[in-house]
Amino acid sequence: MTFQAPRGTVDLLADELRRWEALECSVRALAARYGYQELRTPIFEEAGLFLRVGETTDIVQKEMFTFTDRGERTLVLRPEGTSAIVRAYLEHNLHKTQGHARLFYLGPMFRAERPQAGRFRQFHQYGVESIGSHSPWVDAEVIALCVDSLKAAGVTGAELWIASMGCRADQARSAEALRERLRPHLAELCEECRSRFEKNVFRILDCKNPRCHRLAWQTTSEQEARGALQSPFLLCQACRDHFEMVQAALRLAGITFDATKVFARGLDYYTRTVFEVKVPGLGAQDAVAAGGRYDHLVEELGGPPTGAVGFAAGLERVLKAAQISVPTATTRRGLYLASPDAAQTAEVFRLVHALREQGVVALMDAEGRSLKAQFREADKLGCRWVAVLGETERQQNRIAVKDLQVGQQREVPLDRLVEEMAREARATDHQNVCG
Repeated sequence: MTFQAPRGTVDLLADELRRWEALECSVRALAARYGYQELRTPIFEEAGLFLRVGETTDIVQKEMFTFTDRGERTLVLRPEGTSAIVRAYLEHNLHKTQGHARLFYLGPMFRAERPQAGRFRQFHQYGVESIGSHSPWVDAEVIALCVDSLKAAGVTGAELWIASMGCRADQARSAEALRERLRPHLAELCEECRSRFEKNVFRILDCKNPRCHRLAWQTTSEQEARGALQSPFLLCQACRDHFEMVQAALRLAGITFDATKVFARGLDYYTRTVFEVKVPGLGAQDAVAAGGRYDHLVEELGGPPTGAVGFAAGLERVLKAAQISVPTATTRRGLYLASPDAAQTAEVFRLVHALREQGVVALMDAEGRSLKAQFREADKLGCRWVAVLGETERQQNRIAVKDLQVGQQREVPLDRLVEEMAREARATDHQNVCG
């Protein structure tokens, strides 16, 4: 019997992992440049934590992997990163010790949705959470970090959409106005949207049914084709001023954006600024990153009133859109120390171990294969150097080291092999190390 990876998951082999590692390295370097520190949370949490993202959202209703542990506690595999980061922020009293905490994360998320192009049941995200400020300048900082991370990954042609969903009071007024507009057409809505009407009317804005979509946005198909959607969000003066300042800050940073595309983020905790970054040509799942402000989540999870804003980007989607320059499978690294007879195996092992202790990628044959077979393996494994240690080399204290990348060969004193190769490897391998 053979097994396969579960539906909606993928195995990452060495060649693809090079691209992943390059992206993760660039994210860490950029986050550090902005003053953000990494925080890692468990991949499972108490189910109640994610009810805060909205009981009427698809994540909670349909997509959480839920299970009961031996203590009869209901746990879930984390479907998103923000709630877990805020839980850790409060649990470890970062609101007391750091004040304004700038945090970032990398890792897998899980949603039990129908797998399709661009959607997985186990997927990966990187994201940042800036917790401790209500300032629109922080909104702009987070958006700038998001845009810069995509540029560093080699994503071109990305479009930044920004909007404001207003404060909680604005959302209450906007929800009632939307219900009033939709009430005469309630019978025309799909069954799911009729159930959303009272619980969370904004979810109707995301419906894939064309009729529901047109009714929710109060537009005709002709207007929709022109992008002339009417925003459902009624903003107070303070929220309008906040959004204007965010736009002014982005202009100062030279970041191009589109504030005419109205949209709604799916999670209930968003207030004021929201944004998405889309890459045309990726198909239906063209949003590679998205985020916004969530000024009430910290308080709802038991903390003090705290402003916060963040974003998350999908690694799979970013890599699909990116042109990352990474070491290819033919990039040669390290030394293969071959031997013509088994009598030298112990000394080869000692030298290989000493090389590794000095940071050199070092490989050897442990199967007693022919020199020809060892050379083939050295080439297959992408080794840069190959050397042969036999009885003659040991007696003469000299060993020939061939550079397979440039085709040159030189002799090195055997008792200085480790020192010489460590120095040369550092000069060539440092660029392959993250950071």
